[in-house]
Amino acid sequence: IEHLLDRRPSELSGGQRQRVAIGRAIVRDPAVFLFDEPLSNLDAALRMDMRLEIGKLHQDLGATMVYVTHDQVEAMTLADKIVVLKDGEVMQVGSPMELYHHPANLFVAGFLGAPSMNFISVETQAVSDGRARVTSAALDPIEVPTTGGGIQSGRKAILGVRPQYLVPSATPSEGMLHGNVLLTERLGAETVVEVGLKDGTRVIAALGEDRVLEPGIEIGLGFDPAQAHLFAEA
Repeated sequence: IEHLLDRRPSELSGGQRQRVAIGRAIVRDPAVFLFDEPLSNLDAALRMDMRLEIGKLHQDLGATMVYVTHDQVEAMTLADKIVVLKDGEVMQVGSPMELYHHPANLFVAGFLGAPSMNFISVETQAVSDGRARVTSAALDPIEVPTTGGGIQSGRKAILGVRPQYLVPSATPSEGMLHGNVLLTERLGAETVVEVGLKDGTRVIAALGEDRVLEPGIEIGLGFDPAQAHLFAEA
């Protein structure tokens, strides 16, 4: 690769340019590194390679790194602490798993996680002791924890359920959510299923196995209510 050493940085490939820039920064031994969307122009394979390299670099150097990104995978895998911003306003600060399991609002809930969290409009029937009973045309009545303030009985709210928590029931009448399969993507180790609920809402179920679910069939989806999130309607 010696001929590459004589080339100008602008003539190098995207990944090589990033490595050159990072190498120059390391030589200066800074107290803080600032990475501003460093991987945004790379293809998927290079982005993963560079993400791993930056993660290892952080471990080896032990230096503070401020990393700006719109990619939730980069934020989740590289950060010790995430600051989620919207229009210049801080939405939530915390560790990746704090924000993933306890999002403070709809924006944070929708940003972290792939596929994105499902949001379902529901009616609250009763609220007490940090829990609310909710229902909709496609959802059997269940009790779920209230994520934050603003949840009132008799008002509409937004129920959030991550795709990985949805599990097909043995029969369409079982489970909490009811609808029809719209599309199935078989990815080998995972099956991603799009379901049209009885009220017209579309949700995604990410199943950790290879499943054959034909479009059009009726389906029931179950989930653990304790893993659901409830937000006041915006």
